[in-house]
Amino acid sequence: MRKTLLVLALLAMAAPGQASGQSFLGFRGLGVPVGPADGRSVALGNLGIGLGRAGLSVTDPAAAAHIPFPSVFVSMQPMWGDFQLEDQSGTMRTTRFPLIAIGYPVLSVNGTVTLSLAGYLEQRWVGHTARTVNLGGIDVPVDDRFTTDGGTSVARVGWSQRFGARFAAGVSAGAYVGRLEREFDRTLDSLVVGGDVRSYTEASSWHYGGYTLTAGFGADPHDLIHLAGALEWSGALKESPSEDTEGDENRYSIPLRLLWGATGRLSERLHLNTSFAYQDWSGADGFQPGVVSAKTLSYGAGLELQVVRRPTRGIPLRLGYRRVVPPFRYQVQDPVETAWSVGLGFNLVEVDGIRYGWMDVAVERAERSSAPLSENFWRATVSLGITRF
Repeated sequence: MRKTLLVLALLAMAAPGQASGQSFLGFRGLGVPVGPADGRSVALGNLGIGLGRAGLSVTDPAAAAHIPFPSVFVSMQPMWGDFQLEDQSGTMRTTRFPLIAIGYPVLSVNGTVTLSLAGYLEQRWVGHTARTVNLGGIDVPVDDRFTTDGGTSVARVGWSQRFGARFAAGVSAGAYVGRLEREFDRTLDSLVVGGDVRSYTEASSWHYGGYTLTAGFGADPHDLIHLAGALEWSGALKESPSEDTEGDENRYSIPLRLLWGATGRLSERLHLNTSFAYQDWSGADGFQPGVVSAKTLSYGAGLELQVVRRPTRGIPLRLGYRRVVPPFRYQVQDPVETAWSVGLGFNLVEVDGIRYGWMDVAVERAERSSAPLSENFWRATVSLGITRF
């Protein structure tokens, strides 16, 4: 009930007001998907699978099988933009560190242990409106402010195994972790009500938990082609109130997710990749009617051109496009997110296709829509990694 009251307070903000944050899409659900969070995948419009180079990926469990030395990389994503909601408009701005991953090869058995912590769903925004309510027959100006901050991440441990030079398989087990803080503040105009005026505050805090398993493969049937696929299963995502919050535990089912990706070498310097993700949220349990999206298929494609290629370093230029279906609607229209991207890789030390030190940079121009909400934003992704540390 407490959580429902907070949502109703937000719906009341349909009157003219101000808002800011990461995104309002999915405020009735569990948030906005973080998506691929490394600079190379983002720049190529890739959904996080099938890029065809030894590396670390939380959505491609077989990708780490060919890592020859211990590796680690981290990512940072600043985002800025604006939104339009009927007659309201506002800004969106945030910076997050959505990914850290570590790989440690066990050469004696041709396998690699992986550890990662990656963002999954996020809710970070602030809504503000000034309006009038009737209290005891008196019209009182009030100032309402709704704040939500937090989200869900996944901590994973995995194993990837080589089977010869052309095939690899991987598995990972993960736990959902995270926290969400919600607060609704109402301040009354003291000049109208007089006396000892106090603002009204309603706050709640929630913890997330649950488990997920992923299995996948990577194959090179030809020197010019790399293929990869993965299957991601999740148990119920549990939302539990903290000790100082009244309420019951909520459980949400997370549908099975299928991923497929491929990379083809068009020439010595030019590679083409494509990727697909299928996840049917329409039958997910635990959500109110009309919250989840009925659309299921996301896809992306990109080109990578080696503009500078030296024996021990290189600079690839990357271009991409991605069309993603977020799982939660704003109201009744299925959401869609599209993004054009461009980026550069700085392979500071690279030998025989293995990067020993690198930085990947990507910039996206994207938009989300779920009428009456539309959002337009820029997002940058910077990834730093080293091998043989």
